Amino acid sequence: MPHDLNRILAAVAGRPWAIEPMRGEEILAALALRHERGPRAEPFLDGPREEQPQAQRRGKVAVMNLMGTIAPRASAVRDASASFASLETFGKLFDEVAADPKVSAIVLNVDSPGGMVDLVPETAAKIRGARREGRPIHAVANTMACSAAYWIASQADRLFASPSAVVGSIGVRAAHMDQSAYMAKLGVKVTQISAGARKTEGNPYEPLDAAARKALQEEIDAAYAMFVADVAAARGVSAEVVSADPEKAARHMGGGRAYGASRALQLGMVDGIATLAEVIAGVSGGRSARMERERLALL
Repeated sequence: MPHDLNRILAAVAGRPWAIEPMRGEEILAALALRHERGPRAEPFLDGPREEQPQAQRRGKVAVMNLMGTIAPRASAVRDASASFASLETFGKLFDEVAADPKVSAIVLNVDSPGGMVDLVPETAAKIRGARREGRPIHAVANTMACSAAYWIASQADRLFASPSAVVGSIGVRAAHMDQSAYMAKLGVKVTQISAGARKTEGNPYEPLDAAARKALQEEIDAAYAMFVADVAAARGVSAEVVSADPEKAARHMGGGRAYGASRALQLGMVDGIATLAEVIAGVSGGRSARMERERLALL
């Protein structure tokens, strides 16, 4: 291989992602640029930069951060030139916070375009399962909760968007990167040795055939079905509303599009518009003027 990122680029693109499209393209472009420049003098990073989740206490309120591109574990993507949020790390810390009897409320501080699907449904179920009377879990898009991040944040008791936030992008995507022409240009021919009729399907060294495309589409559809079902249950709407095409239906949640706070509130994708500080104040016993206005508007 001319460069380690050759394999990483294909592997990253080919997995199901629930990510805001432009951010996804940025990550792939960064990997492609690093790949194009070839080997470098400095060593590769042991892993991506992980935005460590923190549980800050504001009195009896625990504030947890979910920031950066979502990955199941910090080692899932190497040297991606991006900040990653490990759901494994986040989940362990959330369990500790949720089990603490001294915590009267949990606020999820979310700023993420989404990311890999791996461990997202499990994390969403973890938050949904921790909801109970007398200990609210609120999430705040501060300032982005898209795709996988929206999937997770939507499972809180209430979801707020800061005034400049972007939320939504409900969908799952993947890409097959046919590198056969590139490898031929380099004079490299890959011979794959395998057992199993479809073991090597979807590899980046040859075009994607119809059967492999169908299998990948089924994987995408299965992840999307889980995404839609969780959001529909959390937001109290039908799956048809969550998955509706905004160009064809009056009631929808974007069909993969992301929206600003005001439009998201109109569509029922969030419960109100409020800053992180206002939400913390609300669950601490006080209610901000904006939160009160949004609450009344929903009655």
